[in-house]
Amino acid sequence: MGGNKGNGGFALFCCFIALGVSAVIAFITYLLPLVSDSITVGGDVMNVFDIVLEVSSLVGLGFGALAFSARSGKLVKLLTAVFVLVFLVAIVLGIVGII
Repeated sequence: MGGNKGNGGFALFCCFIALGVSAVIAFITYLLPLVSDSITVGGDVMNVFDIVLEVSSLVGLGFGALAFSARSGKLVKLLTAVFVLVFLVAIVLGIVGII
């Protein structure tokens, strides 16, 4: 990830990884069972996939949004911080079973 410092390379990489993880989970969860009736995704596996999907979404979207907000005004920075915090709290509460 060379290039100019501050060009958002890491944020773009996180977005790419989040997209890849989401695509793999979507393939396993939704498309693979269409190919064969013998392939099913159980409840525990789905719970793990949901957590991985949520965390990868937070990382990809969060770093992408932070890279965007770094180039924006104070209101966008504040909103980004609030959005990321709400997303993070919701994921943690979901993992511990509160919501």
